[in-house]
Amino acid sequence: MNKNVTIVGSGLAGPLLGILLAQKYNIRSNMYERNQDFRKTNKYSGRSINLALSERGINALREARIYDSKFKKSLIPMFGRMIHDIDGKQSFQPYGNKKSHYINSVSRSEINRLLLDKAESTQKISIKFSSKCSGIDFSNNKIMINETTQAYNGPIFGADGYKSAIAQKISNHIKLTDISHSYKELTIQSKNNDFQLDPNSLHIWPRRNMMLIALPNNDKTFTCTLFMKTKGKNSFESFTDNDKIINFFEKNFIDIIDLIPNICQYISKNPLGRLITIDVDKWYYKDQACLIGDSAHAIVPFYGQGMNASLEDCVKLCKLIDSSDNWGSIFYDFNQTRKLDADAISNLALKNYVTMRDSVLDKDHILKNELSLKLMDLYPNYFIPEYTMVSFTNIPYSIVQKRSEIQEKILNDIVNKKYSAYELQKEAVEKLIKSNLSRLDYA
Repeated sequence: MNKNVTIVGSGLAGPLLGILLAQKYNIRSNMYERNQDFRKTNKYSGRSINLALSERGINALREARIYDSKFKKSLIPMFGRMIHDIDGKQSFQPYGNKKSHYINSVSRSEINRLLLDKAESTQKISIKFSSKCSGIDFSNNKIMINETTQAYNGPIFGADGYKSAIAQKISNHIKLTDISHSYKELTIQSKNNDFQLDPNSLHIWPRRNMMLIALPNNDKTFTCTLFMKTKGKNSFESFTDNDKIINFFEKNFIDIIDLIPNICQYISKNPLGRLITIDVDKWYYKDQACLIGDSAHAIVPFYGQGMNASLEDCVKLCKLIDSSDNWGSIFYDFNQTRKLDADAISNLALKNYVTMRDSVLDKDHILKNELSLKLMDLYPNYFIPEYTMVSFTNIPYSIVQKRSEIQEKILNDIVNKKYSAYELQKEAVEKLIKSNLSRLDYA
């Protein structure tokens, strides 16, 4: 196995992969990043939208010996969803039934900074900033950086995001799906040097065909994101003047007016972000190149798994390296197994958008969520709620998707027959669960 690799992209997946390759296999990396080093300019070029770090990402950071007490100080735990109804009333929906069932709000720039610092500290990773990759010549082992042709050593990893130059080179078909919804970021400032909302909840204002969310920051602010249609009625297109903006929020998000008094300024000045998914048909080329992270599977953010899935990619790839010293077979196996999981979480994230903006308001959804937690208590290795599987375990996403479909049918059956809490323990329910779900030891 060649002990040198080239990594294009220094976002989240690229540095973590370089760190793991250095620590585990003594592999050196040359890394190219098209943007400047934000640690020196204080101008972060990536999306500023907050991230939700959960078990898969934590496990990956743990593998790289990064998840330590210092890093944990940058995290804010969120134990459930705080639902804000149309009248401004709040209700809490927990994520799980254990103290460990929480996700963590973290700044994208903070975790990116940590990964870059750690990568450089290995002394096996050379990072070249302001170095845009625009092409590759696999036949002659040449890479085009800033319009200059350079030789490269070892296989190339494409970690350069959803507009990946590497993906364009090695894939036959890249399907980009725009879901016709977009987003804008807003900020709830601190008040009297304190949070204006509960900091240990992910706040959601669900409004059926749109929603607003808020995640806490360590400086006592909240990063808010408004998701809605790009065009048409109740869309970003309709924000043509301040009066229309104010009228919109008074009608749909009345409590936000007081929390964000300069709402018009945010709406007018902040850029409009796209919500897209990327389906790349092929992630590798022979033994010469492989895609990881958003380059291979950019997804919408509604399950908070974009970062977590990208970091998990690096762990999954390394497990394949443990059993093979042939890059070609490693890349092939990674494509075959990991793409199934990527497709699954992409579908689950789209489904969760409907859940967050719509279903959380429905009595049946709330009832089934409560039933799910009860069933997990009664049959912990059989019935595992979808959110628990996605966020608090490392169960492959493809298995999560299959079991979730079965569990949804079970929940519908229980609800339709109107089982009481006592009856959940009866033989019929146990038979229903154990005849449809295999035992799964996931802890």
